[in-house]
Amino acid sequence: MSQTNTENRTVRRAFGIYCRPDCPKADKALEKSKRFLQVHNIDIVTLEDIENGYPAEAVLAFGGDGSLLHAARLVAQQHIPVLGVNFGRIGYLCTVNSEHLERTLERLVNKDYHLEQHTMLSCQVYENDQLIWSSQALNEVLVGGCNRTVCLEVIIDGVKFATVRGDGLILATKTGSTAYSFSAGGPVLLVDDVLCLVASNAVFSSSIRSLVLSADTTVTIKNLTYPAKPYVVADGQKDCTINKNAIVELKKSELKSNFITFGNTSPIQDLHRGFQELMMRSL
Repeated sequence: MSQTNTENRTVRRAFGIYCRPDCPKADKALEKSKRFLQVHNIDIVTLEDIENGYPAEAVLAFGGDGSLLHAARLVAQQHIPVLGVNFGRIGYLCTVNSEHLERTLERLVNKDYHLEQHTMLSCQVYENDQLIWSSQALNEVLVGGCNRTVCLEVIIDGVKFATVRGDGLILATKTGSTAYSFSAGGPVLLVDDVLCLVASNAVFSSSIRSLVLSADTTVTIKNLTYPAKPYVVADGQKDCTINKNAIVELKKSELKSNFITFGNTSPIQDLHRGFQELMMRSL
């Protein structure tokens, strides 16, 4: 091939697409999106393709917040932005609903959007001084969830803070503060440089039920529970079981997730919309 032809060769654009498996409406919208993007000479790739190094400009996640979280975690390492199209129950994190899909695709193709960075959590679990499990989380990390009262020692930046007995502990980002953390009694965070530590259904604790911390804080949790074995759960989707004296280290991840937005609303408006949808769907 001549040098001139090589220089004139156009690099094709590509979008990643992920669809919740059990949602026929989302699957139908996915097929519609594929046709639209192909008409505009944009390739369609899977999350697996992206993990294997295929470059993508953005990822569309069809489903609900769970689908968006799954896609966002997988492509955070590649710094690829994600957009959620809501077919779920609430879809608080999803930027658009299905009825606005075509206009959304047009704006994506024309690169008419903004990027919003979201803090992520890094979770590492140690037993006998050996790393046994690690994960990234966009919403929260839960230590507990074993249907038994757990006993957990909390250490904040190397200083013992409290011993908590209850259902478990949740460390949430701003993104996750309207999810499980909120239902467990935690506050809604409106800024991205803080984290929230929540004791879920604590029956005894030497501390308050929830605590807002700097995002640069390191939270260490030592499992004192026996014989029950708590779980460590990232975003409600990835988990491991821990034994007594296991150490869970939680801190801000070096990775950030980029969400695609269209600059139409403020954080307060987004919060209001999410709560309104929750109220309407619970009727």
